[in-house]
Amino acid sequence: MDTTEYQSKASVAVRNIINTYSPELNKQMNRVVGYTTSEMRSYYPESPLSNLAGDALLAIARRHYGLDKVDFAITNFGGIRSSFPKGDLTLYYVYSSFPFENSLVLVSMKGNRVRELFEFFAARRVEVLSGVSLEINDHKISKLIINGEPLDENRIYNIATIDFLLQGGDRMTLLKNNLGIDYSGLTLCDVILQYISVFTKNGEPIPARTDNRVVINNPKER
Repeated sequence: MDTTEYQSKASVAVRNIINTYSPELNKQMNRVVGYTTSEMRSYYPESPLSNLAGDALLAIARRHYGLDKVDFAITNFGGIRSSFPKGDLTLYYVYSSFPFENSLVLVSMKGNRVRELFEFFAARRVEVLSGVSLEINDHKISKLIINGEPLDENRIYNIATIDFLLQGGDRMTLLKNNLGIDYSGLTLCDVILQYISVFTKNGEPIPARTDNRVVINNPKER
């Protein structure tokens, strides 16, 4: 973590604080937390890094709340601000890619409201998903599978997401049409690190994959 540029502009008092704490901070930020076999970037409509974020949110939410208590996960592309390099992954790159203090929340919604949410995605832009297979043709949903089954408009779904989206961030106001909310107290960065640690403990690389969970066939804008 390079603080040289900031130090050059800071006051003497601030520089003294940086000089006191930066060695330990640099040590922490340079700690290796996992490794990758290829660079992982984030791009629309799905990518290795965004899929990692969605899968981490779903897996850790299920660990926190129970395997059968979470149906799918949604987070946002806008919250992913950098990429993971190939090779050793340090804490610095995790915080650089997921810098916001967004927290995991569990939101309950009836199936008809969930359909409205995905219709919003189809008309506008899909966000990061996990536990979902979605196909959109000409801005309309042609396939929607959640947790291995077609959407049931009459059942209640539990969605792992982040408080930023729950509060209407990225124009996601439809999440406010919910039946209940539980705040986990876990930040998205905590979630990512917990997920990565599972692979690291097993001596495995961080998974970098796309799997056609989102397929979009919209006419090109003229």
